[in-house]
Amino acid sequence: MYLNTISEQNIFYSIFALLEYFPIKLKCLLIYIYICHCVIHLHKHLLIDKRQYKGTRYITEDLIRRLTKCENLVLVRTLDFGQIDIYIENLDKCLYKFLNIIYVSFICRKVEGLEHMTNLQVVNLAFNNIEHLPVWMAKKLRSLHTINLQSNKIFSLHEITKLKPLKNLTCLTLAENPISSLPHYHLFLIFHLRSLEILDGQTISPQERERAHQRFHMEEVERLEQELELRTEEIAQLQRERTTALEELERQETLNQNLRQQYQEQQRSREELRRELDTKSDLLKQKTVELTRACQKHYELEQELAFHKIDAKFEPLPFYPDPVCICFGLLISRNLDR
Repeated sequence: MYLNTISEQNIFYSIFALLEYFPIKLKCLLIYIYICHCVIHLHKHLLIDKRQYKGTRYITEDLIRRLTKCENLVLVRTLDFGQIDIYIENLDKCLYKFLNIIYVSFICRKVEGLEHMTNLQVVNLAFNNIEHLPVWMAKKLRSLHTINLQSNKIFSLHEITKLKPLKNLTCLTLAENPISSLPHYHLFLIFHLRSLEILDGQTISPQERERAHQRFHMEEVERLEQELELRTEEIAQLQRERTTALEELERQETLNQNLRQQYQEQQRSREELRRELDTKSDLLKQKTVELTRACQKHYELEQELAFHKIDAKFEPLPFYPDPVCICFGLLISRNLDR
């Protein structure tokens, strides 16, 4: 059953390229067989010689040509990196122009670098250490119909519910993951991933779908009711917050209006003070001029007084006759009278 030669692989690749013309169940069966072949071949190779592919390799166009043995990369529809430890960060840079790839398989530590491969239909991530699935996987890879996550480290069923938007997902493999040992694991996935037709290599029967519906329908209803109640509480809380915010906004508006009024009053007061200051400045200038004149007059008066005092010092003294001469004159006049 396994494809051990290059010719067998080429034949299978040719069949794989024509899958879109096959019935859905046959398509899923062929894809599942090929995935099993890849997984077993990978596992066998790792057991034989783990040292052969030691180290991490970057994805390059040359590497893709050597693996696919196809020179025209535009014609590549499948990529099987199998046993090679690929540094997946370079995947979108190398394959941005090969958007028609419908199958990819590689070893990785987390799911990344596939965002731009919108036509991707099959992805094989078996035998890795993947714990979480990215949210973008279901949003951007809408064409996915087969996912192999066998032998990873997925612990939570919540991770698988991220795949619900994939309406074309028909084949899913999660065997040998921690979640596969959880009770009602199969029924849970059948109920939440309604488009699934094959789970862990087994076709899902109508009886299993009915049991899954009976098992999780009420739980789903209860969950939706709880979610509705939670959303109602959130809406009520948002309404209260909105009311509080509106009240605060109104209070702030009132405060802003008061502040604007105060600002206008302060502007008017400032204008009045400016006019008063201008008036007092003019009055001060006038008084300064008068004071200057008064000082000049005072200075002139002081100068005049000083000159007057100097003149007074140099005026002639008054004439006072000598008493002896007076007496002598009187005697002479008396003698003449006799």
